[in-house]
Amino acid sequence: MRHPRALPIYTMPETHFGMGASLGNGAVWVNTKSTGAIERVFSTELGVSLVGGISVRYAGTGNSLHPTWFGDAHPTSTTSYIPLGADTPGGFSIHPAYQRRTFSIASGVGVSETTFVPLGRPAPSGDRPLLYQAIELDNTDDVVHEIRIVGFALLRGALDDDVAARFVPNLRALVAHNKSRPEAVRIFGLTQSPTMYGTSFDFGSVYDPSHVHPLSNDTQACGDVLGCLQLDVVLQPGQRYPLCFVTGVFAHGEEDAIEAYRDQPEWKVALQDSVAYLQEILEASQVLTPDPQINRGVLWSKVNMRRVMSDYPQGRAFTNEPGVSSNVVCRDAAWFVYGNDHFMPGFSRALLDRFAAAQYPNGKLPEFYDAITGTVEDYGLNINDATPLFILAVNHHYRLTGDFHWLQAIYPSVAKAARYIREQTDDRHLVFCSARDPRGNVWAIAGWRNVMPLYTLNGAVTEINAECVAALRDAAHLAENLKTYPDDVVEFGKASDCIRTAMNDLLLNPDNGLYYLNIDADANTHTDVTGDEVFPVMFRVCDEETGFRIISRLNSPDFWTPAGLRTVSRNDPLYDPSTNVGLLGGVWPGLTWWYAFAAAHYHPEFMVEALRSSFEHYADNPKVNNTVPGQFSEWFDGESLINRGMRLSPWEPPRFLWAAVEGVCGLMLTPSLPRVHPIVPVTWKWIALRRLPYHGNELTYFATREAGEFKIYATGEIESDHPVERYEEDVSGGILLFSDNAAVVALRRPGETIILVGNVGPQTTTVPLNIREIVETHAAYEIATYNSERDAWESS
Repeated sequence: MRHPRALPIYTMPETHFGMGASLGNGAVWVNTKSTGAIERVFSTELGVSLVGGISVRYAGTGNSLHPTWFGDAHPTSTTSYIPLGADTPGGFSIHPAYQRRTFSIASGVGVSETTFVPLGRPAPSGDRPLLYQAIELDNTDDVVHEIRIVGFALLRGALDDDVAARFVPNLRALVAHNKSRPEAVRIFGLTQSPTMYGTSFDFGSVYDPSHVHPLSNDTQACGDVLGCLQLDVVLQPGQRYPLCFVTGVFAHGEEDAIEAYRDQPEWKVALQDSVAYLQEILEASQVLTPDPQINRGVLWSKVNMRRVMSDYPQGRAFTNEPGVSSNVVCRDAAWFVYGNDHFMPGFSRALLDRFAAAQYPNGKLPEFYDAITGTVEDYGLNINDATPLFILAVNHHYRLTGDFHWLQAIYPSVAKAARYIREQTDDRHLVFCSARDPRGNVWAIAGWRNVMPLYTLNGAVTEINAECVAALRDAAHLAENLKTYPDDVVEFGKASDCIRTAMNDLLLNPDNGLYYLNIDADANTHTDVTGDEVFPVMFRVCDEETGFRIISRLNSPDFWTPAGLRTVSRNDPLYDPSTNVGLLGGVWPGLTWWYAFAAAHYHPEFMVEALRSSFEHYADNPKVNNTVPGQFSEWFDGESLINRGMRLSPWEPPRFLWAAVEGVCGLMLTPSLPRVHPIVPVTWKWIALRRLPYHGNELTYFATREAGEFKIYATGEIESDHPVERYEEDVSGGILLFSDNAAVVALRRPGETIILVGNVGPQTTTVPLNIREIVETHAAYEIATYNSERDAWESS
């Protein structure tokens, strides 16, 4: 039995939103508007939007007082309908599985609009390319209401204006295709047989304030047309009436599309299945801390990751810009693996295997491949971050899964990449990028901030060299794990040490003890202090003193904002908070979370603040900040802190999860037993990590501060400098907790159960819980309670 609020919901007045949620599954990507309308429906398989906006409007019986200025062009009808808008601004709910808008019309009819895409259909078929817009009408009045519901869909999408449609009665739907691309099919239908239907160029009818005329049952209009479906219903007092518009986008012609559309589940079943699926998968790597924002951020990071996981012609992957691009970027994929390994590691493996297949013969990894065609691109760079990050991601995935046979299969790609890195070092033993393209941008920038026109970052770049130190070190570890490549262990380990030594000899600025941004291809030294200083700290290139200095410097007011870390100092001559994609002064949450991970060892309180601040900002005044609660947008203006990037960025969520699991929860992955060393603020008395996938099993542990020291309780064997108590199973799912002010974890071994009830509120609290399912009904128990305020165990 689950807690009734097992999945969180953000609920706000619709006036607080400037845009709606972004919804995705393996087959479609959907953007919505703040009105609840659909902005577009993107086909993952074709890599283009097949449907534009979809709007639903309501009308009631009556006659407009406005005259029909030039005579009535529409046939007379026994009943006239006038538009019905919301009586008052409604409510908006954002759930992991859906978006819901609620309002009333005609002063007595409640309307609930639930928009979702179906999730969780098993392979090989995968998620259906469908969008559901479920509507429930509730007549709370004591009189009959005659309501007209009309759905309008822009059938052209982003393709040519040669769309032809026909109505298929047994589908209750319009079936449309492009004459120039007959394989590209859209189906726009209703769960009930429409009263009327049609195609039309009458765009004004979608928002005409005076009339809602009946449709014509005519589909002769072709081109850039609206597909229209009308349903007239009579609502008796107290009657509820459900209906649903269902839109499908397909890539293999009408026959295949009609068969697939006909096979769809009923919308209530599809919604229930999607919610149940999310409840199940979101249990993985559940992070519980005294900070509810961090707990909430971890859950929503997984929701966001699942939304961007797509099934492309080239395999499972995610694009760098959902709903726009089909490019799969190596940098983004590698960082996705770091977080997603703790969530859905099978998807991580698909990414890594596909990039191994895309590797150039010389060992370099491409910047991206096209998920539709498989075409690769490197922008002419001899080296950037793609090649080292590929190695780092492979090492992370191997340590998380412990899959030796997979490592054996992919290691040749790792070794080729490592040798390619070695070949890019110069006489100083620094990795050297030779790009000199005068356009700047992707053709002349070696690092992650690579989309700035007329900007060059070449030569010996601190970010790239730090990644290469770590990548070669990891390649040596992987070779050592295989035990069949002793020469590689020595070769890669020595190369890593050489680059690290050269970095600390040549790339450290003696004036301030921080790293140079780079020594460029013309031997000019660039002393810019940017957020990229986190890389030598994250990848263990610098010594403790330098790491402490970097973390402290980046925590200064010229870098820090209430929404996170600026990419460059506010005092930098190049600082521009709102252009260059925020890479010269904007706030990138992902950079903030890199900082969080890097800061953990030195300042745990900085780590917690970094994680909390950026995620909290998503729900703080979303209309002003151009955000959606629970949705990880791309970057904020460095001054106004308004989101100016993607509404849902695919590369931000995994970095949040990674920083929370491996930073806050103190998990260190190894080829054998996991190491656990929580690094949290001194005021925190507990942390917990539930159902972590590790080496083919699941691990749950929690740590409590007892007598000033941490003690760890775990369901598996772990290594730690702290005392560890081993239990056999996680039975937390058997506890009902009736409070949002606490988190609960329960572990059991023969003869003993231990329950953590952790306070996530600002004050001492009492919470009710039901433990009936995890105890033996007729057994007698001795109970001992640890009181964190008294810092002592108490028997009862």
